[in-house]
Amino acid sequence: MICPNAIGTGNYNYMKSFYLISLGCPKNLVDSEYFAGIMESAGYSQAVSIEKTDITVINTCGFIRSAKEEAIQEILEAVEQKNNGNTGKLIVTGCLVKRYKSELQREIPEVDHYIDLKDFASFRQLFDPIPRLQKSRLTLPHYAYLRISDGCNNRCSYCSIPAIRGKLKSESVETLVREAESLTAGGVKELILTAQDTTAYGRDNRQKLIRLLEKLQETEGIKWIRLLYLHPAHLESELIDAFVHLPKLLPYFDIPLQHINDNLLKSMNRKTDGRKIRILLDQIKNKLPHAAIRTTFIVGYPGETEKRFRELRTFVEEQKFTRLGVFCYSREDGTPAYDLKNTVSQKTAEYRRDLLMKIQEEISSELLSRFVGNKMEVIVDRKSPEENFSFEGRSYLDAPEIDGTVFITGTGLKPGDIIDVSIIDSWEHDLIGEIMNEREDR
Repeated sequence: MICPNAIGTGNYNYMKSFYLISLGCPKNLVDSEYFAGIMESAGYSQAVSIEKTDITVINTCGFIRSAKEEAIQEILEAVEQKNNGNTGKLIVTGCLVKRYKSELQREIPEVDHYIDLKDFASFRQLFDPIPRLQKSRLTLPHYAYLRISDGCNNRCSYCSIPAIRGKLKSESVETLVREAESLTAGGVKELILTAQDTTAYGRDNRQKLIRLLEKLQETEGIKWIRLLYLHPAHLESELIDAFVHLPKLLPYFDIPLQHINDNLLKSMNRKTDGRKIRILLDQIKNKLPHAAIRTTFIVGYPGETEKRFRELRTFVEEQKFTRLGVFCYSREDGTPAYDLKNTVSQKTAEYRRDLLMKIQEEISSELLSRFVGNKMEVIVDRKSPEENFSFEGRSYLDAPEIDGTVFITGTGLKPGDIIDVSIIDSWEHDLIGEIMNEREDR
């Protein structure tokens, strides 16, 4: 993702400007918001293009191979822009720098400064120690990410995050509520809680996720609360009940399952098994029949035989997840899975990924068709560039930039409005609706 989405541009003729490229997940975007805040505190204005900027900042992701390749490509393209005189200084930070700083310095010396992950102090020193450590929002004005913790203690065997981000460190409930109040004062209506493992929040400092959710429920101005990254081994009945009893908490369960085969789950160190996963999903569906369940799977993990993949395929066909993503296993140095035998070829992994996504496309199309003729609450994100629609928004089914879109016909709306929409059609991943009052006027 390249930022900003909705931030005003700077004029390089009278004010120094910077261009920010933020790659990876919402958790990384939160770091980017701090980098942007420091730059603005130092007197720089954020630009929407790299052209004629004084500084370009790239906040990289280094989680898996495809993310690393994307980051390297962005750096090389920025170097070319710098060599052509389109930007001044080039600063690179983030997860890739945390993992490979010395290699990057050796291979791409054209970068002026490599700043370690979340090293905001060193970043500030590049300009002036006076700039404040403040965030500058990089999302649309009506939603924001609230990172409730950083780091992870789970130690999944394929995952490099603990080596990059370190151990779990949770923020206090009081700190997070104050930030939420500040965000809502600035117009935020949808609060999206994020972490490496949201369900692990507070295990390091005796904070309680339920208490945090209850406090956020009481916060004036918040209309929607969305949770991301719920680990299936830590998603307990008490939290599921909170989705039932807290009206602002959207019935959206983002649960990265990764696989269903017991042998692979054990090798992945996921601390759960197929039986427990099925019980968990049944529990959610029984308590919240209309809940959106989003998940991700890894295919091509060492030891994923054809039989084990068929088990996963059957599971996907049976469960009919609302939203689903599939990733090919990425062999990451420094992880316990790095030296595992019985590897699966990249070609086979890609075939399995494509097959599951094709199955999911059919499932998604069928599930979304059930909403046609019903009313849904939708938050309006933007005017639509599509000529057949007026606006684009999201329902409870859709996390921003991850899931689908509700295309809306009608007039009189503005971004941030939360309205009732009559669903009149559906596609594979998106819904089409029209404003209720206009439908009633016909």
